[in-house]
Amino acid sequence: MYAFFLTIYHQSHCQRTLFGLYTMALTQQKKLITVMFFILETLISQAMCRTLLEDALAERHEKWMVQYGRSYKDSAEKEKRFKIFKDNVEYIDKFNNEGNRTFKLSANVFADLTNEEFVASHTGYKISTQPT
Repeated sequence: MYAFFLTIYHQSHCQRTLFGLYTMALTQQKKLITVMFFILETLISQAMCRTLLEDALAERHEKWMVQYGRSYKDSAEKEKRFKIFKDNVEYIDKFNNEGNRTFKLSANVFADLTNEEFVASHTGYKISTQPT
């Protein structure tokens, strides 16, 4: 009779252990799915945020073009100048957000020029593209 009780206890214990493992696996699976949804949501949010920021910068560039009477010969040139404008505006915003300066920067008529283009057009200095 004692052996019969041990057999029943052993089967019952194994069933509870298997059920516990199964439940734990489901819980882990739910956690994994939740984490995956969170990561997916974060990626979608970042992509949308980047699109909104890009749209805001494009609008800012268009307003800047009107303000300074700037036009470009084709869409390739406009895209190139927009990228330069974007890089310059990001630098300006970063500089101004540091907050430890007695002055602020702002986009001016030169905001779509690289540093090299500005120096070349205002000092006559031509930067060599040849390695020295």
